[in-house]
Amino acid sequence: MSIKTKIRKAIKDFFQYEKEGDKKILKKALSHIKFENGYFIIRDEKIKADKEEDVIGVFLANIPYIVLGKGELHWDLPDKVIKIQNSALKLLECGLNDVATLEIYLVMEMALRSLYSEYVKSGVIIQYKDKKIKVNNIDYRRLKLYIRRKGWSKYKVRVNGEVFPYSQGSLLSWAEKFMDDKLSFAFRLSVNVRNLLAHGEVEWDLFPTVRSLESASHASWLVFQKLKTYMKS
Repeated sequence: MSIKTKIRKAIKDFFQYEKEGDKKILKKALSHIKFENGYFIIRDEKIKADKEEDVIGVFLANIPYIVLGKGELHWDLPDKVIKIQNSALKLLECGLNDVATLEIYLVMEMALRSLYSEYVKSGVIIQYKDKKIKVNNIDYRRLKLYIRRKGWSKYKVRVNGEVFPYSQGSLLSWAEKFMDDKLSFAFRLSVNVRNLLAHGEVEWDLFPTVRSLESASHASWLVFQKLKTYMKS
């Protein structure tokens, strides 16, 4: 079985946010990884590995870099994202690979939550059945908690006339208005791997790199730039 087939099979076994068109993006991404003389070569990065079977752990820990290419660390992201980014750097330095991978993808997940917080920061109108409430100084976490404490159905609540993205999947779908197809794929797959790691469901050895964190940071920065353009229009 080729390394590309191994990766495709592993993704098929867990990817819950898959969309039409992802296979084409994945095919292109897989062209950037190969195994030679005990090293996995990803674009300009070389990763030492004992065996070819480690390819799944190499791929899953470096999704942003493999899919999106070279990025850079951004320090003008929201504070919550920066905090996680700093933690990821420290974990990479310590060689705590599983936790470092989790933290890299948490950068991307927190970016999505912070993106929605930025979207609603000027205040929102929450509508539930015949009730309309104006709420100021709110963010994603507090808005989610507010709806829960009210005992309102998350399916019937409208925030500024839109369905509230209560779940991770719906938040991903909401954020796609600020992404192209390749960026969307990188976010959806990375966040899915983050879920597996958080629940101890990853059985492969992982090989995260600083390149992966740089690309995750840049991907997060890109969606905030798209939001700024959207808010001005």
